Amino acid sequence: MSRIPADLPTLIVGGLFDAEDSYGTWNLYRAIEKQAKNNNKIIIGPWYHGQWSGNKGDHLGDMYWGSNTGQWYIKNIELPFFDYYLLGKGTMDTLSEATVFITGENKWHHYKQWPPAEEKPKSIYLSADKKLGFSQPASTSGFDQYTSDPANPVPYTGGIHKDRTREYMDADQRFAETRKDVLTYETEALTSDITITGPITADLWTSISTTDADFVVKVIDVFPPDGNSNPKLNSYEMMVRGDVFRGKFRHSFSKPEAFVPGKVEEVKYTMTDVAHTFKKGHRIMIQVQSSWFPITDRNPQQFEDIYHAKASDFIKSDIRIYRSKEHASRIILPLLN
Repeated sequence: MSRIPADLPTLIVGGLFDAEDSYGTWNLYRAIEKQAKNNNKIIIGPWYHGQWSGNKGDHLGDMYWGSNTGQWYIKNIELPFFDYYLLGKGTMDTLSEATVFITGENKWHHYKQWPPAEEKPKSIYLSADKKLGFSQPASTSGFDQYTSDPANPVPYTGGIHKDRTREYMDADQRFAETRKDVLTYETEALTSDITITGPITADLWTSISTTDADFVVKVIDVFPPDGNSNPKLNSYEMMVRGDVFRGKFRHSFSKPEAFVPGKVEEVKYTMTDVAHTFKKGHRIMIQVQSSWFPITDRNPQQFEDIYHAKASDFIKSDIRIYRSKEHASRIILPLLN
């Protein structure tokens, strides 16, 4: 990256809902920013992989963005960029450092940096009775528990599909909420809009009955039960971001480490960036689970070489997620406002 000439412009383009590599776009931009001194820009739309090229980009699954975002990108970003740098036509004065479409609000925004300078981390805590809130738990004890069974993993989407769908990236999560191996926490209806712009951090305190487990956290926008423009969206649980972490790497990616059964430990990891507004009247939901099949391979839930695990190696694990003052599981949201 450091060998990129200073006079070489780069335009990093990606989608918020890129099922192939939503992580790569954001972090390629960051790597260039850190190591090179060139003119580097990032453009992120509400797209699946490649949707910015030759597609209207007006929706993904059940979510409609209110405009043809793909055509807007080609007209306002891609064509002027190449006209200027390849043909010497026009100007780049209007091209911001970061041009990002914020879903929920469904508008393009222009920033001098990414994440925006105004973004501040704010913790939202898992609490008793499936509550979610910005106040740290006052209780000195408390946890929720589920049993993760590799023989019955949580599917990545509802229904039956011939192939892996790309629409799962913003799909309805009500199918998962009904399962006993998924913990669900939810705020009250929001009294004002909340916008998040940047990477999310999952910070869980957990104990397990085995020596390894995965942790999947999903950040979800819950629509009101009525009053939506499309009745199908009544009480809809739109996944804004979901990400998985293999517990054995909680201390180091180069030195995996077994869990001690029953010992309370912290599992903290960074999720991929988001750009989303939870509208007034909506709710923020967090789901926690330990499988996401077949998006992630099944974990035998024992500390071993998974690639050579036998069928008999796959066992159930009792997972506890703590929500006390001392062990306050939380999600750190990149709040813009």
